[in-house]
Amino acid sequence: MARDACAPLVGPLAALIIGTTPLKRTFSKDTKNTKKGIGKLMSKTLIVERDVEARMRDGVTLRADIYRPDTTDALPVLLQRTPYGKAASSVGFALIAAERGYAVVIQDTRGRWNSDGDGYPFVHELDDGYDTVEWAAHQPWANGQVGMFGGSYVGYTQWAAAATQPPALKTIIPLVTFCDPYDLFYIGGAASLGVAVSWFLGAGAQMAIMRAPGSQAEKDRLTAELLAVIDEMAQRKTFMHLPVAEVPFIGRQGIVTYLSDLLDHPTHDDFWGRMVCPHQRVQIPALHIGGWYDIFARSTLYDFAAIRKLGGEGARTQQRVVMGPWLHGPLEGFVGEVDFGTQASSMVVLPDELQLRWFDYWLKGIDNGIAGEPPVRLFVMGENRWRDEHEWPLARTQYTPYYLHSGGAANTLHGDGTLGPHKPADEPVDTYVYDPRHPVQTRGGGLCCSQTALPAGAYDQREIEARPDVLVYTTAPLERDVEVTGPLQVHLWAATSARDTDFTAKLVDVGPCGYARNVQDGIIRARCRTSMEQTTLVTPGQVYEYTIDLSVTSNLFKAGHRIRLEVSSSNFPRFDRNPNTGHALGQDAELCVAVQTILHDAQHPSHVVLPIIPRS
Repeated sequence: MARDACAPLVGPLAALIIGTTPLKRTFSKDTKNTKKGIGKLMSKTLIVERDVEARMRDGVTLRADIYRPDTTDALPVLLQRTPYGKAASSVGFALIAAERGYAVVIQDTRGRWNSDGDGYPFVHELDDGYDTVEWAAHQPWANGQVGMFGGSYVGYTQWAAAATQPPALKTIIPLVTFCDPYDLFYIGGAASLGVAVSWFLGAGAQMAIMRAPGSQAEKDRLTAELLAVIDEMAQRKTFMHLPVAEVPFIGRQGIVTYLSDLLDHPTHDDFWGRMVCPHQRVQIPALHIGGWYDIFARSTLYDFAAIRKLGGEGARTQQRVVMGPWLHGPLEGFVGEVDFGTQASSMVVLPDELQLRWFDYWLKGIDNGIAGEPPVRLFVMGENRWRDEHEWPLARTQYTPYYLHSGGAANTLHGDGTLGPHKPADEPVDTYVYDPRHPVQTRGGGLCCSQTALPAGAYDQREIEARPDVLVYTTAPLERDVEVTGPLQVHLWAATSARDTDFTAKLVDVGPCGYARNVQDGIIRARCRTSMEQTTLVTPGQVYEYTIDLSVTSNLFKAGHRIRLEVSSSNFPRFDRNPNTGHALGQDAELCVAVQTILHDAQHPSHVVLPIIPRS
């Protein structure tokens, strides 16, 4: 099962180190390792230092825990900057890496846990990243070479540091993460309500209460109220709160205002621009790690491909990506209610060893072969096998449209909707009623940050497909295997009775027994149909073309399976409900019903573009 997902992965040795003072701990492992390409173990004794202070350029003090072997040698540094608590973040990996001859620095980011300052997310990470890298590189036990590691927000702190180009930073390993925070909170113009509410409540409001002035009794009262609001996420009550911008604790009158702040900036304006880590500023090697069922699947591959495409001289071209069938964490083969097999498990992938091999090459110069490996390693779901490639998207991709068809009654999986490669002629429209008071519920997919409220991964979609406000288009059983690997996109011609609304799509793999496994999904907000920078409301009843980004995948639809596309207008609470009023985002207590019309004829050939990979 996935952990609380805006936090990085925590190793099994996390409980070994306790206390707040420097200490030494002895290990019994052999100090020699003769296997080719593996960095030798340096010391049986490790030194752990607590709350080591680093002063940022504006005078704010941040604090870190340091794990290093007991040696007089100057060491390469592995740095992690985390908002989730340095005492519990990646401690297991830190111990392993320290034993292998690294000094590992795990720092609380600004305003979090033991570090001073304002803890507003994202805005300080570029400057603080640069300052911390250079501080770590110049410690008496450091040799001036720094690498960074960690996932989710902790991956973003790596991108932030890399974008400022500190001289000592030589490589990073961003895991299940993103370069642009706008991509975290907005998809197709719709707010990613699930991640925003669950993360801001669990990480933002909780920390604000802990650090606020006042009596312990008052903090205990607020904490109890906060926990009640968090618990109500599991019943979807918290997500249903209207207006959205006034969700308790994180809305306009909250102890933090993170949610209302992001709702005030639904387009990619300067509010987000100050937090972006531009690809062109990244000049170092990076090992990107992501998952097909991670909320940042698209970002992982987009960032990899964009930086690699920039090319030029030097290490920028040394980008490598590994994509498994994984959630936002952990890296295991059991994803939702589907087991993709042992090949996808950590016992085979060995994520710690993979990262240490990368660092051994780039920070120690150990010729372990990792630099000569293909730049892309993909797990093909359905076939459940790993495969190496040389680019993303794959050069041999055949982008193939599969068109929507029906006799005008595609509603539910029992309707007459079909999907296929032949173009439509004259066909009647499909219609459904979207009522935001009863939105289509999220069932799996790339989600975060509460496995209780937002269980992520692969699930049977037939319960969703039984709703009359979900249109279902399905191929005949496939005569041969069809591999779909690459970016997915839906082109939909539609009209609505509202001034603004949403259209959603979901790609589904249907097995011979009828089990309907979600593959990927997406959304487009009508007012954002042409731009994420400038919005335009629609004219009720007028037909527009909508492009829905369905993210990325690698999935083998086996012979006998069917390819299915769902079309609707909500996927809640992954995305906020569009109230259909056309009013400013997050301000409505009013909800209006919309009648939706989907066209699929010769003039309006609605279709999904499948990136099909030829197979011999």
